[in-house]
Amino acid sequence: MEDPEPKVKTGRLAILTDSADLHALLMRHVLRARGRIACDVIETDSLCERGGLSWSDTESLVSAKGGEPVDVGDLDVIWWRRGNNFQRIPPHITNRADVEIINNDCRTTLAGMLWNDFRGTWISDPHATATAENKLVQLRAARAVGLPVPRTLVSQDPKVIREFCRSAEGDVVVKSVRGCTGAPTFTREVTDALLGEEASMRLAPAVYQECVPGQDHLRALVLGNEVHAVTIHSHDLDWRGNLPGSFRTANVDDATSGGLVEVLRRLGLRMGVVDMKMDSNGTPIWLEVNPQGQFLFMQALSGLDLITPCADYFEREALSAARLRDSGRR
Repeated sequence: MEDPEPKVKTGRLAILTDSADLHALLMRHVLRARGRIACDVIETDSLCERGGLSWSDTESLVSAKGGEPVDVGDLDVIWWRRGNNFQRIPPHITNRADVEIINNDCRTTLAGMLWNDFRGTWISDPHATATAENKLVQLRAARAVGLPVPRTLVSQDPKVIREFCRSAEGDVVVKSVRGCTGAPTFTREVTDALLGEEASMRLAPAVYQECVPGQDHLRALVLGNEVHAVTIHSHDLDWRGNLPGSFRTANVDDATSGGLVEVLRRLGLRMGVVDMKMDSNGTPIWLEVNPQGQFLFMQALSGLDLITPCADYFEREALSAARLRDSGRR
């Protein structure tokens, strides 16, 4: 059963994501129940199933999940959660050229509609999101605002990698620069055996970092100027490989909180999920930010309410953008 739309619509949010995104469906349910703004989910992987796009000089329509087409020009906020998806191609279409055309033309048409006709607030801007996903860019931004960052090398040169590991103070870990969606890649310790795999090291760059010792991790949801965080106690080097672990609500010190907000500002992000690790002195050390990371599991495992501040944030942004629209300043 679809969630009812509010009768009075003073702001309009669209969540652009894939068809399996629980975050989007839950947020739509919460926002529609509150009734202050309209909220639609646009499944960007299902456009070819719905005949979902139609653009002309007079309208810019995209199909919403379970509802009428939405005019991009009427939107106040777009939550750019999972925007660049491949289409769910009907199984009878197997020709590679046909598949490529469907994917390219759906993605390009949607992008053109958004660039032409959307005048509201991005959460977050797609170009900024794509740039901020790059770990090299993140690390430079975190260091620039004064957050502690592990000594890091990104390389595929075996000689340079071995020298970095020899000069490191303590253990070194390795993780992928980008990874892939089909198979998660977890952080692991650099061993002598790994350093002997010269051919493998040459194939692609990887991130090598001095290991932050300890078992306490910090994961923070940053919404504008707000920081909501949990600590995760785990004996594993990468806690993601062995959930649930031990989660609890965390208080983030002002310096760290301010630093996280400033990093996202520099990266052009309006929200993000940040991973850090506590060193032996209890100081949070920067690891990375995911501009649209998962956060509902943080609430489920810690009890920290993240749905309410997230809904509050989207309402504020949508209502603010709507006021600008109504006043003619947008």
